[in-house]
Amino acid sequence: MRFIFAIFAFIIATALIGVGVAQRTVFLPPNTVNATVDVQSDAPYVMIDSDTLQTHPGKQTLVLSGAGTIFAAYGRTSDVEAWLNGASYDTIGYDSTTGNLTSTTVEADADGADNVASGSANPAGSDLWLEEFTSTDAMYRTVNLPAGYSVIIASDGTSPAPTNIKLSWPIANATPWVGPLLVAGVVFLLAGLVLLVLGLLHMRRSQRPRRKPPALPKGKRFSASRTNAIESSVKRGRRSIAPFVAVPMALASVLAFSGCSADYWPQAAPAATDTATATPVADATADPNSTTAPTAAAEPTVAVDESEPAPAVTQAQLETIVSQISSVTAEADAASSADTLANRFEGPALELRSATYAIRAGYPEYPAPQAIPAGPLQVVLPQASNSWPKTVFTIVQGTDTTVPPVALMLVQDTPRANYKVYYEITLEPDTSLPPVAAASVGTTRLAPDTKLLQMTPDQLKTAYADILSVGDSSQYIDQIDATGDSLRTQVGAQYKADKKAGLPSTATIDFAQVAGTGQSIALATSESGALVAVDLRESETVKPVESGATVSPEGAVKALSGVSETAKGAEAIYGYQLLFYIPPSGDPGKAQLLGFTQGLVQAKELP
Repeated sequence: MRFIFAIFAFIIATALIGVGVAQRTVFLPPNTVNATVDVQSDAPYVMIDSDTLQTHPGKQTLVLSGAGTIFAAYGRTSDVEAWLNGASYDTIGYDSTTGNLTSTTVEADADGADNVASGSANPAGSDLWLEEFTSTDAMYRTVNLPAGYSVIIASDGTSPAPTNIKLSWPIANATPWVGPLLVAGVVFLLAGLVLLVLGLLHMRRSQRPRRKPPALPKGKRFSASRTNAIESSVKRGRRSIAPFVAVPMALASVLAFSGCSADYWPQAAPAATDTATATPVADATADPNSTTAPTAAAEPTVAVDESEPAPAVTQAQLETIVSQISSVTAEADAASSADTLANRFEGPALELRSATYAIRAGYPEYPAPQAIPAGPLQVVLPQASNSWPKTVFTIVQGTDTTVPPVALMLVQDTPRANYKVYYEITLEPDTSLPPVAAASVGTTRLAPDTKLLQMTPDQLKTAYADILSVGDSSQYIDQIDATGDSLRTQVGAQYKADKKAGLPSTATIDFAQVAGTGQSIALATSESGALVAVDLRESETVKPVESGATVSPEGAVKALSGVSETAKGAEAIYGYQLLFYIPPSGDPGKAQLLGFTQGLVQAKELP
């Protein structure tokens, strides 16, 4: 009976292990759903919008193939559409009937011509992308994008985009009964082996010599042939059991080499999670020719609500932007190249730094402009807006804490234009900023004539210019806090009076306000006040007072104007980039100067 039970155990073990192995091999369902399309047009761009990416749940695997360079990036859908505005491109959709992707060509919109002309046709390096990738001939990337994020695909912006596009999503193909079946099979296998061993031991004990039996009548003894027959029968029994043992043992070895996996076992139901939360991060590519451009690091984010204004940039994006600005600034400073600087500067910041390059070429003693560190960012305050231009305020503190931090007011004029430094302002020592909104929320850019503040930005410029001109005699002296304001001592009323007193009697000097070319930028703070950056300018005019007398400009004025002596006189214009905090309307506090950058921006001989 033991042999019979062992055989049944081996049969059951073979069945259990065989069914378990079959579930992970011949009966295993596919683990992905795939959709492909061959783009037929020659458009330079392809957009895979959020709806297509969200056709199936889970991570999206993107496989691209084409000739030459392959570029792919992802960003907010509104940003991708804004960048493509004015260009011809293909959009990729999903046909639920066929299960394949579709391609539709969007013709160029003439209304977007200005956007196309404002930047490079190559999308690589745009400040709008959260992450970008470049490869040659083929690309394989896995991303995990929530709703509201889309993918842009291109070559170099002029050649046709990659033509073969494949998207795939994971399918749950867990086989939770494989583990229990294999374990049960092994249990029956072991039980069969135990029964087999017990049966063999019992049979051996039954063949041992016993006490001498009584003499038997002649002719009744067992013959040798009969004994051989019994032994032969036993041997045949052992061979008949071997196949039942070998098959389960072979299948059990599959379990040993298959390893342990959560897919092989029943799992408890996962806790409910917020499906809107996702991590738009790309997995490592399997393509050795593919590279990841140094763009913004992926970060957790939530699905984009298209009905609400979104912050202009994420903190990760801004870290990349500031790092690039720092590199361009260092390169421009080393070469004194205003053209290089123009790639990342505009407005008052570009004018002042370019003038500094020109001055130092003829007057090396003139102070060099302060370097812009690559980080870290102490404050990130983006404007929340779905239209352009967009503004971002940030404060950067380098590793050398003895150097004061720099406040940057960045402006992006169009989707295709990169962010540029509009104001570069060195903060005053021990400056304390008012509370501002989180980077993930953003803020509002206030109108120049807003009534929400104690004074408008233009009124602030008028008031501060008057204080610099006449000092305590100004009617605005009580509206702006003098605490920590070192600019008043450097170029204020007393400085002007001392300079007049030190001038020879053969010449006169006059100071006047000059209209600044820069726009005033006001970003709301958490307490309904505003951080306001303004451009203020003053002229300094020196003239001879006697016939035949001359004046001789010196230092920076001489270097920038190119005039060493003149009988007509010379005019120098100084620019002040100022950062203020203005309290909300009705607040008893005063406006406060938080930082400034000043220098000579123009110099010329009088006509």
